[in-house]
Amino acid sequence: MTSLIAKARSGLGRLWRRRRFYWAAWRKPEVPPHAASWLPDGFRVTRLAATGLTLVDNFCTPAEAEAVIDAARDRLQRSGVLINGKFRDHDGRYSFTAQLYGPYYRHRPLLPLMQRAAALTGLPYTHLEAVYVTRYPEGGLYNEHVDHGSAFEVDRLYTVLLYLNTVEPAQGGATVFPQLKVAVQPRVGRAVTWTNKNPDGTEHHENSHAAYPVTNGGEKWVIQFWFRAYPMLEAIADAEVPQRMTGEPLPADAAVPEGIHRV
Repeated sequence: MTSLIAKARSGLGRLWRRRRFYWAAWRKPEVPPHAASWLPDGFRVTRLAATGLTLVDNFCTPAEAEAVIDAARDRLQRSGVLINGKFRDHDGRYSFTAQLYGPYYRHRPLLPLMQRAAALTGLPYTHLEAVYVTRYPEGGLYNEHVDHGSAFEVDRLYTVLLYLNTVEPAQGGATVFPQLKVAVQPRVGRAVTWTNKNPDGTEHHENSHAAYPVTNGGEKWVIQFWFRAYPMLEAIADAEVPQRMTGEPLPADAAVPEGIHRV
């Protein structure tokens, strides 16, 4: 009898462990949106060997990039460098930034791009810092630096850097990682992402990078998505979520990859 009771208890214990989160789901918890719902066609991820850098092409469309530039243009202010706990003008950084999403101002069309960046990191978009758009005019640059530090202002886990326009090689403007021997030339819709800190707090100093000067009449526009290990932004309760749309049959004339066809 004792053996039968022990087996029953053991079986009930296994059943509970397997299903305990299922019972909790009856409370209809809020869950993150389906990440793929936010991704545009042609979204392509490439790891750059063992550098720790990941390149993403077609992160956004040219139309999305142009709309972000238009929204930021009238909000630009001189970019600063963190010195003694405050952001100040510095000769080693010449650019102009505009906050488009933060605690006090939310440019809602930026949200799909924030969700895409979040999909790359595995974190909710609420773990983002305030999101800034940066313009590098002719002569614009940012000397070699890291995106992280011990101060709260730069306690950054991941970086996703998105280019909003194409800069020709003759116009400079590359993002250069000297220790990794990599230079990324800006191309509209291209993003590059990397890890600044590990979950245990150790830092990746090899990811130091510089924005090379923009020359020959060029300009460069980028978005910096900086993720923290903890929430920084409030979630938008009424945000549009693409996965809520009902799926429709594939049109006969739809452009699809090889091996896909309408049945």
